[in-house]
Amino acid sequence: MRWLPRLALALTALLVLPAAAIGQGTRPPIKIGLLLPYTGVIAVNGQETTRGIEFFLSKIGNKAGGREIQLLKEDDEAKPDVGQTKIRKLVERDKVDVLVGPVHSGVALAIRDYVHAQGIPLIVPVAFTRDLTAPAKASPWIFRVVETSDQGNFPMGTWVFKKTPYRKMVVIASDFVAGRHSAEAFTAAFKAAGGEVVKEIYAPLNTPDFAPYVAQVAALSADAVYAWFAGADSIRFVRAYKEYGLAGKLPLLAYNTLVDDVLLPTLGDAALGVVSVGHYSAALDTPENRAFVREYEAKYNAWPTRYAELGYVSGQLIGAALETLKGETGDRAAARDAIRNAATAIHPPRGPIRFDRYQQVVTDVYVMRVERQGNRLVNAIVDRIPGTSQEESWKWWNK
Repeated sequence: MRWLPRLALALTALLVLPAAAIGQGTRPPIKIGLLLPYTGVIAVNGQETTRGIEFFLSKIGNKAGGREIQLLKEDDEAKPDVGQTKIRKLVERDKVDVLVGPVHSGVALAIRDYVHAQGIPLIVPVAFTRDLTAPAKASPWIFRVVETSDQGNFPMGTWVFKKTPYRKMVVIASDFVAGRHSAEAFTAAFKAAGGEVVKEIYAPLNTPDFAPYVAQVAALSADAVYAWFAGADSIRFVRAYKEYGLAGKLPLLAYNTLVDDVLLPTLGDAALGVVSVGHYSAALDTPENRAFVREYEAKYNAWPTRYAELGYVSGQLIGAALETLKGETGDRAAARDAIRNAATAIHPPRGPIRFDRYQQVVTDVYVMRVERQGNRLVNAIVDRIPGTSQEESWKWWNK
């Protein structure tokens, strides 16, 4: 009867193996915490970013590395104090595995120390203050997929001087960190190239009436205007610019948040001719972007926006990292490294990207002009500025 122990072992194995397999198949979902504005002046930016990441996840069946993916959304209201409260909830109560957000630069700076201390990966899709990934504040846990306030605006200052006849500019922007940094970056580069900035004008975030500010612009002697606004402020400024009679008379240039694709149907012809700079346009003619636009439009009956692309790329990074990790997220350092390495493995709609030594994206940016193509307003590509990096402008900020 020596065979009885062996039979018992074999029967035990048959019972245990299915249990193990079932256990693997029922691993809890991976939790992604979204800290974005869903109310307030830049709510549309948060909503579009969310749509981008949701679109990517839908393409992979809301699963990566063999595990289901769950999104947990918190509204930071574009307020630093609210952001600090909501991120603690996501990390300490909801136990998320990775974070995505925010949009508002003030919120990004407010949560930076907490994220660093917790040692949890954060992908920043939109907030682009230069300080977040500068040497003094850069954290190995924080990755950013949008260009900094310098990476778009600084090379645009050089481009405007070299590629246009404009030599005297008025610069106008929102009076908070992203707007001021953007205005400073453009101004520094334009002056360094030999241009003159006649005046810098700042309007409070969520300005209800831009007429007084546009009147200031009209009273100055300049060749063109460079603007930085976002969300509802963009709509109000562009409309006021046209109503005051400046559209078509005093050329308007900008960072792309002023005339992002999501705003063009609302802005209408008031946006025609605006020249902007940014990392993405739905009109970008590459195989990756053509497929992205086609599939996105089929699902949402709309073209993707810069914010949707940023959310999508954030999702791509997380998806690729989870596949590398085979869904194991317990080792946060391994998750962090997998996200970093994923940058050169994915194929973003905008084109190739990589992270620099401070986890800031190195990316092409594009100069665009709002044109009407058929019955649609588009940000048509005018020029490409390749491989922009944050470090190119640091000499101006004594970093």
